[in-house]
Amino acid sequence: MPASKHLTLETVNFDDRKEVDTFLEEMMAEGMRRVRAEGAELKASGLMDADGKLLLIELPPDMREGSERDFGG
Repeated sequence: MPASKHLTLETVNFDDRKEVDTFLEEMMAEGMRRVRAEGAELKASGLMDADGKLLLIELPPDMREGSERDFGG
């Protein structure tokens, strides 16, 4: 079904299975687009290699075991 309106949680007709399927497909496609864009950004900045492995695994000093940290809670 070609969507004639922008489908969101507020606009999708959950009684129409085809519309729900279209909404879910669009939502997954948008999610994958965002994941790919983030991956490309990490690769471009040198934080991820071509295989998708993170190259920087060291934690900042305040997140390391034994550090005195205050999360305000």
